Amino acid sequence: MNRLIIKTIVISSVIVSTLQAQTLQDGLRALDFDKYESARGIFTQLTQKEPINGENWYYLGQSYLNLFKEDSAEWAYNEGVKFAPKTAANYVGLGELLIANKKVEEAKTQFNKALSFSRGRDGMIKDAKTLRLVASALVSTENKVVDEALNHIKNALEIAPQDYDVLIAAGDVYLEMNKGGDAATQYERAEVVDPKNPKAFTRVAAIWLRVRNSEQTLTDLNKALAIDPNYAPALKLMSELYYKSKKYQLAKDYYTKYLNNSEPSLANQKRFAKILFNSKEFEDALPKILDVIKLDDSDVYMHRMAGYSYYEVGELKKDTSMYRQGVTELELFLSKIANDKMLASDYEYLGKLYSRIPNKDSLTVINMSKAIEMAPDKIELLKEAGMVFNKIKRFDKSIVCFETYISKTDKIIPADYYLLGMASYFGKSLPKADSAFTKLIEVKPDYADGYYWRGNVQASLDSEAKDTLGLSSYITYVRMVEATPEKYKKNLIVSYDYLAKYYIKQEKDSIAKGYLEKIIALDPNNKQAKEYLKSIGGK
Repeated sequence: MNRLIIKTIVISSVIVSTLQAQTLQDGLRALDFDKYESARGIFTQLTQKEPINGENWYYLGQSYLNLFKEDSAEWAYNEGVKFAPKTAANYVGLGELLIANKKVEEAKTQFNKALSFSRGRDGMIKDAKTLRLVASALVSTENKVVDEALNHIKNALEIAPQDYDVLIAAGDVYLEMNKGGDAATQYERAEVVDPKNPKAFTRVAAIWLRVRNSEQTLTDLNKALAIDPNYAPALKLMSELYYKSKKYQLAKDYYTKYLNNSEPSLANQKRFAKILFNSKEFEDALPKILDVIKLDDSDVYMHRMAGYSYYEVGELKKDTSMYRQGVTELELFLSKIANDKMLASDYEYLGKLYSRIPNKDSLTVINMSKAIEMAPDKIELLKEAGMVFNKIKRFDKSIVCFETYISKTDKIIPADYYLLGMASYFGKSLPKADSAFTKLIEVKPDYADGYYWRGNVQASLDSEAKDTLGLSSYITYVRMVEATPEKYKKNLIVSYDYLAKYYIKQEKDSIAKGYLEKIIALDPNNKQAKEYLKSIGGK
């Protein structure tokens, strides 16, 4: 026989043998190690080999879900329902997708269907695994239903108190409820059940990382890696630990190890970009987001993240080129996304980006107004919009935003009155400005600038300095800052100037002379002060 043919037969046999060796446990291990592409391959093969095994379809769906392919996940779950209609897991998968899309009641219908297969005559659910899967699905997306998840996982614990996966899921539910102590208790029980499994140790480490206990995080991660030095989730968490500790080289090294032991897939790169973005590490997130877009431009949400990040990095670096690029990304995103998927923050960021580009004031107003319209209950947005309108000198709109914000929020701080006062002052709404600075002084009497700006408002109302409107405010300001004149030089000159003019009007030249001399001491070349001084007989 031809040697090449023999070699081909041998290789083919090895491939077939390898494929046949893949099992459900191999697939689950791949999922645990974040090897989602590998898991998809394994479960695809298993569904072809055993299409009536519904669990294979469920885990194929889970693989797709972790690859950010919801449509494919839905297909897999539906195939599982078709081929194995009494396998509960696929109904759970469909429910999880519905929860992710805010269709909570429809999701509950799917969950109830899944649970119905093990409901006894007494109405109680007997299957701890299905209860676990439903509980996990209820907290796996942004739209969490924690109370129901807790009820289901408590029932699962009653049925199977020593089940490792149930204990892990219980810990996950408690963690989503921000009950770190209860979560740790469940994970530690899992450690006792299976001390050679690194998962629970890694979960406990994640709790310590949440509360910023770096030393204890490291201790538990080392326990996990002592069991399996290639355990991908522990390596990823170690990377996050070092990243938060600003030990960037170690963070990079561990993330490289993580990728080597999971897979350098697009999904993992996308996930890392999202981690950085959600952690507000925009400068590091942006290049990774752009790399993902270059590799695969099918995920439109990456353009949203890019747009937001361009603005934040532009602000950080004072790089005006970032704003135009951010507009391009966000406009592209909005052109591709369905209307019901748009967020107020999309228009907010687009407005902020336009506010940084010359001659785009009208687009700034349009987009910020759209953001407010979409999220009337998002109180902080009003304050943000007010500051943006200030930047483009649309004080009429910033006044409305700040007034509305102050009337609605229960978290008023002195700076809010300052912002309203400044917008009103420059917007020529002097009575509103006076009221705002008066309130600022009332709530923060030790804030010198409050008196200075109220003095400016009163001086504008009394431009001839005929009465005492500005006198008290400027005198108080001068008294508070005069000890360090160089620090407050500009504002002191304005204050001295008003006071000098006032006392000249009052024919109190000796007092006026003192203020004029203080101006000249701060600004020896101040011609106006010298002329006034000369006019009242000074030198």
